[in-house]
Amino acid sequence: MENLFDVSRRSFLKGAASMAATAPLVKTMSALPLAVANTTSRSAKSTNPPEMVKVPEYMVYARVPDGRVIGMCHAGKNGQYAARYSSDQGKTWTDPQPLFELDGSIGSWAVHNAFLDHDGELQLILTNDAHTTGHGKSLYDIHYDIWHLRSRNGRRDWNAPVSVWKGYAGSLLSFIQLRNGRVLLPFCYLTHRNWANRGTGFEEFTYVGRFSSTAAYSDDNGQTWTLSPDELYEPTPNLYADGGIEPIALQLKDGAVRMMIRTQDSRFFESMSEDGSRWSHPLPTSIMSSDSPCSLTRLHDGRVVMLWNNTQRFPYANGGRAVLHGAISDDDGRTWRGYREVAANPFDVEPPPRHGDHGVTYTVPTLTQEGTLITSLSVGGGNGYYLLRVDPEWLSETAHATDLSKGLQDGWSTFGTKGVELVANPANAGHQVLGIKHPDPGWPAGATWNFPSGRRGELRLRIYIAPEFGGGVVGLTDHFSVPFDEQDVFYNLFNFEIGAKGVLARGSHLPMGRWNDLHFQWDCDRRECRVTHNGQTLAVAPLMREQTPGPSYLRLRSTSHTPDNSGMFVESASVNVS
Repeated sequence: MENLFDVSRRSFLKGAASMAATAPLVKTMSALPLAVANTTSRSAKSTNPPEMVKVPEYMVYARVPDGRVIGMCHAGKNGQYAARYSSDQGKTWTDPQPLFELDGSIGSWAVHNAFLDHDGELQLILTNDAHTTGHGKSLYDIHYDIWHLRSRNGRRDWNAPVSVWKGYAGSLLSFIQLRNGRVLLPFCYLTHRNWANRGTGFEEFTYVGRFSSTAAYSDDNGQTWTLSPDELYEPTPNLYADGGIEPIALQLKDGAVRMMIRTQDSRFFESMSEDGSRWSHPLPTSIMSSDSPCSLTRLHDGRVVMLWNNTQRFPYANGGRAVLHGAISDDDGRTWRGYREVAANPFDVEPPPRHGDHGVTYTVPTLTQEGTLITSLSVGGGNGYYLLRVDPEWLSETAHATDLSKGLQDGWSTFGTKGVELVANPANAGHQVLGIKHPDPGWPAGATWNFPSGRRGELRLRIYIAPEFGGGVVGLTDHFSVPFDEQDVFYNLFNFEIGAKGVLARGSHLPMGRWNDLHFQWDCDRRECRVTHNGQTLAVAPLMREQTPGPSYLRLRSTSHTPDNSGMFVESASVNVS
């Protein structure tokens, strides 16, 4: 088949050395170390919580044949790249070693993604701006052209880069090789659509945004590329939305390929393909999301891990990126469990920055030989780069309890609130508890806590209602929204309202001035959550939404319309969804 993207590279050639008949855009700076046999066996399964550590630079990761992880990063001037290596799942790294140099005269380069192919060579996908970026440039004047780079001779040398596609391409977050050897690159690209020029046919009745998604593929390890004829898009919720962008691909066990597409519709859309060449019309999935991408990683045992922002109802990124979630599937993504916070922006105790991207998102994970996921994260706001390490077994836990003696770091968020803090126990000053007061009507008061999801389960909550308590709501839901979200009662799965001075809906009272042990037992199939206290049923809350993986969040929020300096207190919370 004719290569749709092949362009002459002779005008860009540099250097005296010849690779085949032409000089390359890339020259090897030094050989990579030879692979060494690794006889280390996989460690026993553990449930280590995720770890997020600061690193000196952004790196793109891949696993090399000897079991180490290579991290590729800039090495000085434009086009120079270096490699660091880790033998302990990204905990420690070697000093940078020169890797290759690209021709910087044609524009600024960026490496987006990489993998180790079936022949043991590294394949990289890059963009080059072709000197089109700069102050005052319109988006439509800018190029992020896509290029492919592959190593050879056991990763000692590098082929010349190959042009894949030219135009404005979005972030390249997915780059995989199918089992038959085909290399697949899903990507999104800028079009000239706008409301005045939105298309013909059905497109005249809606708006699908200024971006579309598609895929390019190669059957010769990147020497030539073919573009899928299918342009993928879906209606947007407003006239300023980008549309379907930053697609992610995963090959399923039956050989089909699933593409997950970021949208502004509060959920991912999905397209399917038999082989990566032709794609189905995108349809909505049940997986909620902010306007942010996901990642899909196949584990050694065949399970799949998804990382994404399961967040809603915040103005930035249609739900925000304050926390990053993880879920695991053992049926090829038909069902998921976990829905746990694997990372939180450490700077989200402060107001968001006024400019620039921020939050924890844009994951491009690599699976280590031991089965741990590692990915780079940028929190934005000039606060540097981080490495996130996730043990997939932690996502499979079915029980969790909060330990407030260690602070509010165990899945708790009090972002954007006032009067919510750790305080002395009102009944026994010997240890600290979480106090939720509402001292200033101009500020909301609330907190959220994340736990493993389940369609059936139980939560035990030890709560203290102060005598002049002004009212509050206890919610169970399946996604994160900011603690001050006043719409949460419409989107929670279950609501349990506690009126002023502990009055409940049935006219009974929750005892004030002492600790109460509340027991929440939910069953989404039976569409109810039973709330009991000392064996007495206080309420049977109905399920508010049908399509759900089950609760994974506890929400506590003051509903007092006047200052409440008494409030409520939480000593402990525990969940079991086994």
